[in-house]
Amino acid sequence: MSFFFRLSSILAVLTLFACTPSAPEIPSCRVSDSLALEFPDIQDHDYDAAACIITSGNTVLMIRHRLSGKLDFAGGGKSEGKDGDKSAACNAHRETWEETGFNVEVKQFLGTTSRGLLLFGCDLNAGLNDLPTIFDAPPWAAVEVKSLEKVDPFMLDHNDLRFSDDLIPLRDGYIAIKNKQ
Repeated sequence: MSFFFRLSSILAVLTLFACTPSAPEIPSCRVSDSLALEFPDIQDHDYDAAACIITSGNTVLMIRHRLSGKLDFAGGGKSEGKDGDKSAACNAHRETWEETGFNVEVKQFLGTTSRGLLLFGCDLNAGLNDLPTIFDAPPWAAVEVKSLEKVDPFMLDHNDLRFSDDLIPLRDGYIAIKNKQ
């Protein structure tokens, strides 16, 4: 009996991966000139992962991670190989696009989390304010992302986030973005 249960579980996972559409071509990296002037060495920064903080009114856009069920930044690890990201900012752009479907412009470097994730303030001029508070991720992100959510960073606590130490950098990043607007 347990053999059939395991087999059906394996088949379910394989079906999910086989039915998930592949992502369209990644758009060209969009980094503002002011970021390159303000932080010229960010291109050469040694990093493992980068993410975007995108504001919408008094909220930030976050992903609801499928496996943990918790909120996380739109971002992730750098791409290896010949098509690897040229900079941390372009990595944040690519990862945000892959997880949200939004072609953001990376505007400012905000800081680094305790686990080494580089945070960038990213702009999105695509009507994010008009979308509901919780909405679907693009189909190609469904394996990793359960939903996209606009949340007030000051209404969250550490337990709401996939990595609890990200709360203060999230709030600091939000404030830095708002002060620059």
